[in-house]
Amino acid sequence: MKEFVREILIEELPDFNAEEVDAFFADSLLLRYLDLKTGAIFGDSKTRRSFGNIYAIYSILHFYMDDYYNKASAYKEFEGYEFTKLFVFYRGLYGGKGLQNHALNSRLNGEFKNKFKSDEKYDGNLIIDNDGKYMLHINYLYINGIDVAKIAKKIIEKYINLLVSKDDKLISDIEELLSLCSNDSKKAKINQMLDEQSEARIF
Repeated sequence: MKEFVREILIEELPDFNAEEVDAFFADSLLLRYLDLKTGAIFGDSKTRRSFGNIYAIYSILHFYMDDYYNKASAYKEFEGYEFTKLFVFYRGLYGGKGLQNHALNSRLNGEFKNKFKSDEKYDGNLIIDNDGKYMLHINYLYINGIDVAKIAKKIIEKYINLLVSKDDKLISDIEELLSLCSNDSKKAKINQMLDEQSEARIF
């Protein structure tokens, strides 16, 4: 579990001790999936940011929080959110302009299955497609009677904030490079920027 994920869990589960936090996380395939998909904040230039799958989940959570958070009975009667509503929303998020609809349609569920199909907690697709309307499987939203949607949403938001900070650092580095006068200073800065942890966009 990444440290920022643990911090969010501790914040949202104040009555849980460390072992209980770990057990809660282990019981939630949704939270474990998000933990796996948020590696780009520590990754090198080859690490994918996974915006498509993450934003597919986040777009549903965004509307779910207002409509169905801690309302399990009502959610069981819900048929899902219209594709266009979700698609327009996540295309407007940071880095989402060029995203396609693959995550909502099949890609996310296929990856989710590949990662967790052998886990006893696996209960089918994470995102349910109900004739073009989409929703998160209720069994992944509730762990021991606790709605994890708020935690999941906070994890994604923190991940995006960390990526924004990483991008801001890249812009700052480029601006510093442009301001340097001597060739030696420029070469040193370029070498620093092109190490293993560099962003692929530099190339």
